[in-house]
Amino acid sequence: VLSIRGIQEEDPPDAQLMRLDNMLLAEGVSGPEKRGRGGPMAVAATSGGCPNDNSIEHSDYRAKLSQIRQIYHSELEKYEQACSEFTTHVMNLLREQSRTRPISPKEIERMVNIIHGKFSTIQMQLKQSTCEAVMILRSRFLDARRKRRNFSKQATEVLNEYFYSHLSNPYPSEEAKEELAKKGGITVSQV
Repeated sequence: VLSIRGIQEEDPPDAQLMRLDNMLLAEGVSGPEKRGRGGPMAVAATSGGCPNDNSIEHSDYRAKLSQIRQIYHSELEKYEQACSEFTTHVMNLLREQSRTRPISPKEIERMVNIIHGKFSTIQMQLKQSTCEAVMILRSRFLDARRKRRNFSKQATEVLNEYFYSHLSNPYPSEEAKEELAKKGGITVSQV
């Protein structure tokens, strides 16, 4: 009964993780080709809806997206390696401990699940920060909205940076509004 309940709790995927994975896939950061720079995902992400952009700006976007992709995969490899090494280390410790007291397979499985849970939190943070970096990059290079400016470029960048770094709660406090207004050179009511 315990193992069935544990399986049922793990079955429904985390909605936020699914959103992050879908965005990384859509932007060409992750996917079947992973590091493939010329794959269909990368082409789709770099050509998304900007036919009038000049080639220099477009190549800058592709270069920066490629850089984000490389950093993401490098960090993901480090995460996977650290998780594997730590799991192996804990398994070895449990084997050593089993010489002095009996350790059930369920106990071992439980420890491994705890380790994987902790490391998945780190992976979620990596995906979140990568998505934020891609969204900031898109807003700077590809969004059609950047053609029409109600605010200066500096104010838009300050506001976008705040928004994308606070996606879970994008509503600034009064103090944060004042700081954003000062940084962007706009009024608090405009913020």
